[in-house]
Formats: sequence, structure tokens, C-alpha cells
Amino acid sequence: MRPSGKVAGAGSLRRRDLFPRPVIDGREARDHSLARLRRRMGSLLVSGAERDEAELERRLRALPGVTRPNVVAVGSPKGGVGKTTCAFAAGNILASHLKLRAIAVDANPGFGTLGRFAADSAHAEMSLADLLDHADRLGTAAELRRYVARLPSGLHLLASSHDTTRGAKLGPDTCGELVALLSCFYETVLLDLGSGVTSPLARLALDRADQVLLVTTPDQLTATLAIHALDQLDLERTTVVVNRTHPRLAPELRAIDECLARRDARRAVTIPENRRLALMLDSGTYSLEALERRTRLPVKRLGLAVAERLV
Repeated sequence: MRPSGKVAGAGSLRRRDLFPRPVIDGREARDHSLARLRRRMGSLLVSGAERDEAELERRLRALPGVTRPNVVAVGSPKGGVGKTTCAFAAGNILASHLKLRAIAVDANPGFGTLGRFAADSAHAEMSLADLLDHADRLGTAAELRRYVARLPSGLHLLASSHDTTRGAKLGPDTCGELVALLSCFYETVLLDLGSGVTSPLARLALDRADQVLLVTTPDQLTATLAIHALDQLDLERTTVVVNRTHPRLAPELRAIDECLARRDARRAVTIPENRRLALMLDSGTYSLEALERRTRLPVKRLGLAVAERLV
């Protein structure tokens, strides 16, 4: 029986005895008038871009996890618009910020370049064609390691074969089997499709994907083709990405947004032209945080646009 007047645990050392003031990021929060003035002055010195990035980070990290494997198809009616870059950038965000098990697949029947975005030391021993040959023998995630490149962000890449004859093996049937296999091990599968939206492989991927990234550049011809391609896509599942933008192309971007608004489509996500980003990808040294903020923010907005549509 405890002595009267005593409280259980009263003799223990409590955290609030050691830290009578709130502690934020390992520092005591000062609440006197001078400290409040300093915080106020500091907040005024923060740029609008810094606040925008902090809000993007908050929204990305606050998103819940997925309830089932998701498939994201990345396509365009025209080649050379940056589909692979967009698939790669979005996948990195899903892996790094949402901590999802994500894989980007080079589903281009020809010579896809997705696998080359990994550092030389991370390249996989085998390719997509090898995986298709051995699919019936794979039963664990560990057995996939020989086929995928693993990036520092956590994203995995499945590269196409450099042998076009072998790459052609990826058709509608094998693509469906591949996605079913990868969905056993990954929460998000991003398919980097070849050019065009009407081939049997593209139609299967675009129709069955949980969401679609339709990539274009802002020039009139390419954007017109992309807008027309919307007629063959579900607008509720589609995000238009305008890649390689520049301030001088503001009129074209306004025209694209107005056209999307008339179709009740989601406003386009824009990614600026950036030589440093291109060099990072070419050299296998991609780092989101090393990009200038003017490019880093749009990349994060792209990641957020995909992440918000995950189910």
C-alpha cells in the first residue's frame, strides 16, 4: 500500500523536468519578445519560392500510402518530347518522398534510354527481355535484383534490351503479364511507352493504367497532337505534362491551358528546359536537390500530380 499523499511515479525523472520549454529540431524554443521578433523577421526574409517548396514538401509527405498496386502509363503521340524524363522524375519522387516501392519500366519496343539514367555502377546485369524469359522462375523480390537498377532515391529501373529483336517481344500479352508480375513486388509501376497512342501495346497500357501522363512540348504542332490524343483517353485519369518550357513560350502555354479548360481537363504541369537536368540524366548523376529551385519545384509538382491520383 502506497503512503498517503504520494503520487505514483512522483520520484521518477520526467522529460518536462529536463526540458521545461518546448524543443523544436533539437533546440529550445524561446518565447520572449526578442525571440518572437527574430522569428518574425526571419519569416519575412523567406522568399515566396521557399514557401512554395516547403508547402510542396508538406503536401507530398502528408499523402497516405496506396491501397493496392498502381500502374502509371507515360505516353505521347510524338517522340522526342521527354516521356522518359517525366517517368523517371515522377518515379523518383514517389520513391523518395512517399517511400513507395516504385519501378519505372522501359516499355519502348525500340532502343529505350530509361536504363541509361542510372549510374554505371548501378546498371543491372540483365534487361526486360531477360526478365520476360525468366518470369516463370521468379518468386521473390530478391530474385529481381539481377534485372533492375536501384537508385539512391529508392526507385528501381527495368531497362529494355539494346537488341531490337528481343525488345519487340514486349507486346500486349507480355506487357499484361509483366505488369501482373511486377505488381506482386511493387506498389507503383510506371510504364515509359514508345511514341504513339494507337499501337496495340500503347492502347493496352493507356486503357488499363490507373493514371496516364500525356507528355508534350509547347510547340504548336506537338501540342496539337497531344490535345487531339485526349479524345482517346479518360480525362479523369490523365495529366498533361508540358516539357521543355521557356518564358518566351508563355503565349503557347496559355493557349494549352485554355484548350484544356474547354475540355474540362486538369491544368497542365510544366517542366522547364534545363541543361543541368539533361546533363544529370546523360551522365547518370541525377539529384533532385542539386537542381536549381526553378526546375526542382516543377519536378516536385509533377510528382505531386501523380501522387495525388494514386489509389
